[in-house]
Amino acid sequence: MRRNIFVWALYDFANSIVMIAFLFYFSQWLVVDSGKPDWWYNATLVVSSVLFIITAPILGQRLDITARKLSGVRITTVLTIAAYLSTALVTLFFPQLVLLATILFTFALYFYILSFVYYTPMINDLATFTNKGFVSGIGMGANYLGQVLGILAVLPFATGTLYLFGAPGRAQALLPAVILFALFSLPMLLAYRENIVPVVQKMRIGDEYQKILQTFKQIISIRNLSLLIIGYFFFSDALLTFSNNFPIYLEKVYAASDTVKTYLTAAILTFSGIGSVIIGRLADKTGHKRTLLAMLVCWAVLFVLFAYAPSFNFVIGVTLVGGILFGPMWGVSRAMVGDLAPKAIEASSFSIYTVAERFATFVGPLTWSAVLAGTSAQGNMSYNYAVLSMSALILMGTFFVMRIKAIPTEVGSRGNARI
Repeated sequence: MRRNIFVWALYDFANSIVMIAFLFYFSQWLVVDSGKPDWWYNATLVVSSVLFIITAPILGQRLDITARKLSGVRITTVLTIAAYLSTALVTLFFPQLVLLATILFTFALYFYILSFVYYTPMINDLATFTNKGFVSGIGMGANYLGQVLGILAVLPFATGTLYLFGAPGRAQALLPAVILFALFSLPMLLAYRENIVPVVQKMRIGDEYQKILQTFKQIISIRNLSLLIIGYFFFSDALLTFSNNFPIYLEKVYAASDTVKTYLTAAILTFSGIGSVIIGRLADKTGHKRTLLAMLVCWAVLFVLFAYAPSFNFVIGVTLVGGILFGPMWGVSRAMVGDLAPKAIEASSFSIYTVAERFATFVGPLTWSAVLAGTSAQGNMSYNYAVLSMSALILMGTFFVMRIKAIPTEVGSRGNARI
């Protein structure tokens, strides 16, 4: 079991390396170096999310039947590596083929997200109710440590201190990230042990979509689970939107340099990793719902402090506190899904949970953009109003999480439940 937990967390560490490197450097290669408009990059996020939303529920439902999580992780990992590697090679040797690189990157994002359909439900195979928050926190901690390594390891290639081959500049940072991802994901692909009973059942797409509707109705009928997913939609919406716009916010409001933004991001990720483990352990002792609600209240306050910060140094302090609370938000909520999802539809439940996060890539940015447009006459103050709108989304999510009722302690193969 310990070996499985280790390689499971190491996989989260591995895929976060390639994620952060491409988030930082491919986006700039596309928009800044290649001169394409911002919507090219945003389109990759939207299209990959649409592909995921269409396919993830089917795959999650199939997973409930077959229980073959490891084979799914292996297949999606190979596809992810192939797509990211192809993107990196095009940027290095054929930088003029910008459209091809963008298409390949879109598929890389899709396969990367898709791997979590199989990876995330493994939490219920690795932990019981008594330590699920801690194990989930270990995974999130590894994720953020991987992001720190990723952003720092490829920096010398992006700045020209180290040079591989092909086109110079930001394109140099992508291939090393793919190589690190491939190397650190191998233990999961080769050493993880899964106990399953093979199930052979043919799949008909039409029938699968009918089953998805039935499963969705079943999930919605589970009051606590549906409340959590709706609440998660709102608060993940706020956190993802703010994190994606954070560099722009710092530059527009405080004229922060790229160097300052990079090191501040690394500090945030480090604190997120530490907070994921510590607060994950705390959540197991005090209750997942209670811990999640406390963090939501803190985030509502933090967004107000961001909006009315008297100085940049004050923002740095608030940011580091937010870093401690950022990682555990995903770790604790993921553990709660594991608590509340019936065994028969746990993979489908995690798929809907992830789909809720992908829908957040639509609504959150629209809210942020609408507030900026509506308050544009206020100058840079419009960004402060946009931050305040994220606090409103947090409060909406808090409302639904508060309505989750405590469930009786369950004794069985999963241990003791406590919400």
